[in-house]
Amino acid sequence: MIESTPDAQVAFMAELRRESAQMDYRRWAAMLKFLDAETARIEREVEPQQRDLALAAVRSVVAQANGWSEHQAAGRIHEAETARDDLPTVWKAFGEGEIDAARVSVIANGAWKLTREQSVEKLDRRSVAYAATHTVGELRRWVKRFIARVEPDEVEKRYEDVVAERSVTIHHHEDGTGDLFAENLPSYVLAGIDQRLDHAAKSLSEDDRTLHQRRADLLVDALDHIDPDNEPARTPNMAIGVMVPASTVAGIDDQPAISADQDWVIPANVLRTLAESGNPFWYRLTTDDRDNILATRYDGRYPSHHLRNAIRFRDGT
Repeated sequence: MIESTPDAQVAFMAELRRESAQMDYRRWAAMLKFLDAETARIEREVEPQQRDLALAAVRSVVAQANGWSEHQAAGRIHEAETARDDLPTVWKAFGEGEIDAARVSVIANGAWKLTREQSVEKLDRRSVAYAATHTVGELRRWVKRFIARVEPDEVEKRYEDVVAERSVTIHHHEDGTGDLFAENLPSYVLAGIDQRLDHAAKSLSEDDRTLHQRRADLLVDALDHIDPDNEPARTPNMAIGVMVPASTVAGIDDQPAISADQDWVIPANVLRTLAESGNPFWYRLTTDDRDNILATRYDGRYPSHHLRNAIRFRDGT
């Protein structure tokens, strides 16, 4: 642990971090204690039809005391109750300053997406060791992977439910600008769009616009060509890297594939459909349950740079 480093200043900062985490815990524990007491009082003293309003007033007091909006307070209360009631190992580590409030929030949010009690227990057992030694961003990606692996059937169900709600909306501002929101699209589609926009924007030379400006303008230019009377433009080639569990390939189960940057997943049924289409350029890393790479394969017309060199060295051409 970094607290044991011989550098006194570094050790001091690490100890301050632990104390800060313990202060977060005291704040959350005090909030829950107050809420429990007020809830019990309301159930004793307030008529049933007035209880929801009384509880809302209590939560409003909690928000004001902590300097949160009521929306933030609702989220913190839910996270704290989840950690205390369903994640005892996480809650204990929080109280000891081993992990802080930000990491507890990530783990609690992950627990909400799990549907089986044993899955939540497994998350509780395994998450603290990782959370204590990794950044919040790394922990968030780890939780995504954990959820995908422990309940792959639910990943597919959530995917179908969310994609069914896909939409594009436009919000206008008073200054003559606005925002375009595309929500609940499949991650592999967004990854391909992101890659093509980035490639096209970076290929523009002698351009005074920033990279973000070029990406935005390219997207608008593409949308300007929407016309139901004309054939759509051919989809450019794209490369998508996914890690496919060996058990999925073998047909043993439906573990989802995980993107190369480990930030999003593809449900097994969607993966199989995409693989059969043959349109994307696929890099497939076959892995075991510990992310060890068992085999690497890609499908495409041309060999990679390293493979091309190997063939040239071998055959002289």
